[in-house]
Amino acid sequence: MAYLHYERLDEKEIEELIEQMIRISKERGAKVTTQRILIFKELARRTREHPSAEELYESLKGKVYGLSLSTVYRALAAFEQLGLVRRIPTPDGKAHFELANRPHGHFICQNCGRVEDIAEDTVSTADLTARLTNKGYEVKECNFVCYGICPACRN
Repeated sequence: MAYLHYERLDEKEIEELIEQMIRISKERGAKVTTQRILIFKELARRTREHPSAEELYESLKGKVYGLSLSTVYRALAAFEQLGLVRRIPTPDGKAHFELANRPHGHFICQNCGRVEDIAEDTVSTADLTARLTNKGYEVKECNFVCYGICPACRN
């Protein structure tokens, strides 16, 4: 199984994503606050790690005045509704988040809970979508999840 190995986003890419988030939020009548901008920025920096709301809160709580865990949850829910963020549910009930850049799959370790991206060349979400469309389904979004034990936990 191949995994996505892309570099961290650089500051210029993150700023472009923030501008896009602000534009989309304003176009759709969603709030644009300093707290939301900083939450989105932290998620952009850590998107490859698939942080939970709690992890985002912990990394921001001393840096953002008046931030609460419920504020982080509300911001992530708003970003998800706007199509900017993808929620990745895990078997333990804790949701993890990433930027909704391109459809792809995930491997979730049932032992440690780690979430890893699976590369498009392993299983094509476009191919899955096409197959379902040919059978008469209307596919809105296509992602897949594999569950098992990661190499670190197997050792």
